[in-house]
Amino acid sequence: MENKTGKYLKYAIGEIVLVVIGILIALQINNWNESRKLESSELNILVEIKENLISSKKELIKVMDYNKNTIRLNKKIYYALTKDLPYEKSLDTAFSNLRYWQSPYLTFTAYETIKNKGIDIIKNDKIKKSIIHIYESQFTYLVNDYDRSEWVLAQSVVYPQYVKHIRRKNKIIAVPNDYEALKKNDEFINMVHEIIILREDGILDVTKSLELTQNLIGEIDNEINSRK
Repeated sequence: MENKTGKYLKYAIGEIVLVVIGILIALQINNWNESRKLESSELNILVEIKENLISSKKELIKVMDYNKNTIRLNKKIYYALTKDLPYEKSLDTAFSNLRYWQSPYLTFTAYETIKNKGIDIIKNDKIKKSIIHIYESQFTYLVNDYDRSEWVLAQSVVYPQYVKHIRRKNKIIAVPNDYEALKKNDEFINMVHEIIILREDGILDVTKSLELTQNLIGEIDNEINSRK
């Protein structure tokens, strides 16, 4: 009886051990599957972020090129007025563009997805910090603060001065009502100078954002390739 009892105990213990091992293996497989799902989700999000950044990069280049051209035209007006130069035909285009600038329309779709799922889904701390910085700081500043500054200046100063002193002939040509009087109009000249300064500051921020965007695209590329 003792031998039989011992055998039964060994058998029962063996069964328990097998059940425990089976449970542990199942848990391990489940954890492995969950880990694979999370990694797959992370990689998909990184791909989406990269695509959004490429789109935003194109937009930033477009904004920079357009606004650099407006700076060039505004400097032409400022130089002509402050140097008491005679009116020339090329100023028609400069005056027609005086009240315009390009606003940045950047893509936040993938970043919003990350925020909904939790930023910690990104395992690489450097990439995580770069993503947060570029969207919460750089892009947010350009879309909100810088663009708002342009709108405030345009609405409160530029548009009132423009309709008072400039007459539009068509979409690309505008001329001053009294060009000679504008040379002595410090308020108008100061306005042109303020536009130039504000836009040059904006170009610096766009340039910085472009650099950070390109760097982050490279970091994401390296991360994705390292997982293959």
